Order: sequence, then C-alpha cells, then structure tokens
Amino acid sequence: MLPERLDLAIELYRNYAFSAMVVSGGAVTYQKSEAGIMRDYLLDRGIPETAILLEDRSRNTVHNVVNCRIIMQWHGRHSCLLVSNSFRIRRMKYIMKQLNMPAYFCGKRNWRSILGRQWRLTFQEIRAYKLPLPWVKQARRTGMEEMMGNS
Repeated sequence: MLPERLDLAIELYRNYAFSAMVVSGGAVTYQKSEAGIMRDYLLDRGIPETAILLEDRSRNTVHNVVNCRIIMQWHGRHSCLLVSNSFRIRRMKYIMKQLNMPAYFCGKRNWRSILGRQWRLTFQEIRAYKLPLPWVKQARRTGMEEMMGNS
C-alpha cells in the first residue's frame, strides 16, 4: 500500500505546487529505512531530490510526527499536509492533537485495497490506538525539540 500513498503524494505535489515532501520512517522491518525506500520511489518518478526531506530515525508513529516537525522547522516550514492510508488517519489526527501540532490530512481509498487487505489493517489500527500513549508522554517530556528513534 506504500506505492498507493506515494502516488497520491506525487499527485498532490504536482497539482498544488507544494514546496517539499517529508518522507518518514526508520529501518524497522528491513535493513533500508522506510524513508529511504520512499525517497527512491519518488526520485524514480521524477520528484527532484531537493524537494525530498528525509526522516529516517523514527521507530513508530509518534517518532515520525516529532521528527518531521523538527525537520520542517529546520527548513522553515510551518504547516503540512499529511498523506497516509485512509485507515491510519484517525490515529494520526489523535497523535497530532495530543502533541498540539496542526496539520491537514489526506488519504485515498482504493476499492482494490479495501477489498484486499485494508479492512484487516483497519481492525489492527483500532487495536493499535492505545500504543502511542507512552510515546506521546515521552515526546511531551522532551518538549519535542529532540529527535526520537535511532541515531
């Protein structure tokens, strides 16, 4: 489902003249970071390297949010449009609200994905709703000024 959300990000980037994309995700499942995989996908589809901001330390969703906020600040960005899978957006909104981070959200539903595996992932997402709470508390303690995850 990663290509589906990256294709949506490319479409939005091209149609609405966004200045940059932050790709986020550390090496959790694979040796290469999720952000690195996403960067390569975007480069292969003609997105300029200068438009891609890489966050490759995060180990979970709260890390993604905190680290992306820091990277955005480094680059003088103050707002964002978060592109994710539609089943994950509700939890992302919750995390962003807990961390007082305003954002807009966009997710695309594809019938093939919904009928295939998205419905199972939606139920997993419901179970995962409580998982970020300790990470949100940690982010608040650090003041969200330090990167989270692997160095």
